[in-house]
Amino acid sequence: MLRRITPLCRSRLLHHMGTFSHSLSIHSPSSSLSFSKYCHCSIVTTTNTDDTERHSNGIQFLILVRSLCRSGKVKNVGEALDLFHGMARMNPLPSVKDFTLLLGVIVRMKHHTTAISLVKHMYSSLGIEADTITLNIVINCLCHLKLIAFGFSVLGTMFKLGLEPTVMTLTTLINGLCVQGNVAQAVGLAHHMEKMGYPLDVYTYGVLINGLCKRGDTSAAVGWLRKMEGRNWKANVVVYSTVMDGLCKDGLVSEALNLCSEMSGKGVQPNLVTYTCLIQGLCNFGRWKEAGSLLDEMMKMGMMPDLQTLNTLVDAFCKEGKLMQAKSVIGFMILMGEGPDVFTYNSLIHIYCLQNKMNEAMRVFHLMVSRGCLPDIVVFTSLIHGWCKHKNINKAMHLLDEMGKMGFIPDVVTWTTLIGGFCQAGRPLAAKELFFNMHKYGQAPNLQTCAVILDGLCKGYLLSEAVSLVEAMEKSNLDLNIVIYSILLDGMCSAGKLNAAWELFSSLPAKGLQINVYTYTIMIKGLCKQGLLDKAEDLLMNMEENGCLPNNCTYNVFVQGLLTKKEIARSIKYLTIMTDKGFSIDAATTEMIINYLSTNEGDTRIREFLFPKR
Repeated sequence: MLRRITPLCRSRLLHHMGTFSHSLSIHSPSSSLSFSKYCHCSIVTTTNTDDTERHSNGIQFLILVRSLCRSGKVKNVGEALDLFHGMARMNPLPSVKDFTLLLGVIVRMKHHTTAISLVKHMYSSLGIEADTITLNIVINCLCHLKLIAFGFSVLGTMFKLGLEPTVMTLTTLINGLCVQGNVAQAVGLAHHMEKMGYPLDVYTYGVLINGLCKRGDTSAAVGWLRKMEGRNWKANVVVYSTVMDGLCKDGLVSEALNLCSEMSGKGVQPNLVTYTCLIQGLCNFGRWKEAGSLLDEMMKMGMMPDLQTLNTLVDAFCKEGKLMQAKSVIGFMILMGEGPDVFTYNSLIHIYCLQNKMNEAMRVFHLMVSRGCLPDIVVFTSLIHGWCKHKNINKAMHLLDEMGKMGFIPDVVTWTTLIGGFCQAGRPLAAKELFFNMHKYGQAPNLQTCAVILDGLCKGYLLSEAVSLVEAMEKSNLDLNIVIYSILLDGMCSAGKLNAAWELFSSLPAKGLQINVYTYTIMIKGLCKQGLLDKAEDLLMNMEENGCLPNNCTYNVFVQGLLTKKEIARSIKYLTIMTDKGFSIDAATTEMIINYLSTNEGDTRIREFLFPKR
């Protein structure tokens, strides 16, 4: 007979669980299990049933439960709940181990809230005492539900109940933190575990390494891998492949290949995932011959490339503009019976759109639909972007309608693409109307959307509309960045509204914004355009004093202003500074110098600077 939980401990535990447990009914739905009637008839105590027979039936029922759970034959959560209720009616109750076995099945079905509610029912209604294993299940469910704080609350409850958490308990929390993006906290908890005397195991190291790689901190992940090996834990192919993938994404493909060789030398053989990430890394850096060698090696080891591997090759070839090679891989896919999927088709559509081959892109689109491959929002957005680049807004809008008919809701990327297309087609007011209609479709503009519409209004000579839009954005408490204000500054300078531009420029620090080199350059260009060269030069000096170093573009813009006013001596001074700093003269500055030389043949100063006598 199971021990009964003390009233005080039980109330503490249920208080924590009650905070997050939903009011879920644990009465099971109708089930197709053939033994459901058997569960009800044979387990309930009746005066007409012999105790020995009841005990025998109970044992047979538990054997059945264990068999179904271990063989994976529990088909759905309804059947699992039938089994749970059958167990709950038994007298005496089954062991916690049997309940845990069934809870594990429910968790694997991803019914995390249901599992938590059943554990709560075990404690509150059945009087089963809490133990480490069931509370580990609760913590695992909470982490999957991204309720990490509640997971730590249950950990605190474990300590209050005098239960000792296991390495798995803490590793589950570390994994939850990593999934939520709090990798630094996860690393801190791992260090704390070691200080508390909990040795990290293979799974803990794997969770940390995976979290660090997903955050892009591959060097730290390699450090943990070496630490793991230093403590005589043998990393498996999953851990190694995770690090290799991170190295490839960081552009350290050679290091990833070296790690693969090291792994093989330790008796751990690469799998399909390993080869796929290495092939992708090699393709991304144009190392096609090595990628081909790896593919051959993989197939010689009896591993045929799957759809993901082949899609990696198709995407890489498309990005390099190697359409013939991409089509060859697709042909190989079909021969293998791995029909192209939406990712495959989108890679082709995307490259055709980039190359302005819209008829080819639409041909691929109609082909995928005819083969029963449903396009996704990425496909539609690629096509809309292609037609917008082509300045064919009617076809872009037609595709937007098609999206709606197929049940897709345009996201912020789609709307931003359309707004940009209208601006490029010289229809900024129509773009503005789209911008303000986004909310009707449940979408809010992001900063990129704001930047696109603002740039379109400024370039369309609608400065007052642009200013009004920025004022509206400020009133809506949108956290505007320096890019937004730089676009407006450029529009003001281009329209000759220098006083308004200078006022806005001077107000930026008060808005909590750091003026960058791009913003300084815009203002310098505006001052030069109005002939205010001394003020432009002062600003050039001022930006260096403020720790923002002028770049190649800044110097070229200022020299162009000097050349416009035929300030040759000062032009040569700044051309010399540019040369000393390793900057080069751009095409616009070169053209101005050539024009000056052709119209002022008697002035040899620039010619002597450019072609000094030896």
